Amino acid sequence: MQRFKNILCVIDAEAEQRWVLERAVALAQNNQARLTVLTVLEPVPAVAGIVPATVEQALRQRFTDHVTALLQGIGGEMSPQVKLAFGRGYLEVIHEVLRHGYDLVLKPAMADTDLKALLFGSSDMHLLRKCPVPVWLLKEGGRVPYRRILAAVDFDPSRPDDTAQALNRQILTLAAAQALAESAELHVVHVWEAAAENVLRVWGSSSSETNIAEYVGLERQRHELWLNELMASAAGWIGQEAMDYLKPRLYLPRGNAGKEVPLLAHELAADLIVMGTLGRSGIPGLLIGNTAETILHKVECAVLALKPPGFVSPVML
Repeated sequence: MQRFKNILCVIDAEAEQRWVLERAVALAQNNQARLTVLTVLEPVPAVAGIVPATVEQALRQRFTDHVTALLQGIGGEMSPQVKLAFGRGYLEVIHEVLRHGYDLVLKPAMADTDLKALLFGSSDMHLLRKCPVPVWLLKEGGRVPYRRILAAVDFDPSRPDDTAQALNRQILTLAAAQALAESAELHVVHVWEAAAENVLRVWGSSSSETNIAEYVGLERQRHELWLNELMASAAGWIGQEAMDYLKPRLYLPRGNAGKEVPLLAHELAADLIVMGTLGRSGIPGLLIGNTAETILHKVECAVLALKPPGFVSPVML
């Protein structure tokens, strides 16, 4: 089963974010992974009488002491590496990922100061669009351990796509691994639509309500069959014994995923949503689709967002 091996935890330099480190340490221990704690500050300006390198060294020591104090009592034998970078937040995080091969970025979700109603700030959205590895955004006050994990899978049965299927495999594998690690319930949702229903109502004057209902029913059956086949395949990826233990609960709401996934997450009181960011192809930096972005803006729980295989970040070293 897929595990994280090299985790980058990003926190604020001065904020009291022990809760973030608790989650990061627990995750690293469960995965037997290396853990690095990073913060990003604005570059020190060159001012008369001030040597930037000297100030930066002092700030590094201050941040190291800050993290060491926060880790008291939660690190066990783990001793994370502590780093401080100077520059633009999300860019430096991605640069760090590219340089050192991290396979997960874990950080608190930051509210954008200009959009206070949104949980996820613009810096987070940049990471979700451009970071080449999974991004796990945490919300303060979330339950530890998690009780319910919701995996959102997507696929168009009429247009099979190997990339989408590989992404669904990643989503289910990681969601199952986390559910097993935390003894949490695993819920799996696939939102479907009967795309031609409105066309039949507007243009299909000869189509009766019975015919339309039959079409909608057949579409639901197709999506239900695909979801059942996906879960059967998941038993091979995850292991039949693990699947028997987890007994994933399946949901097939009809409608718009940007609306239905947050509604279900709220109804379940989900602690974590594991989802993909599969959007427009061929446009660097626009991987995350409208649906994924809508969901991220509406939910109040933690989100683990995965990139499809083969994604290359538009950010270069």
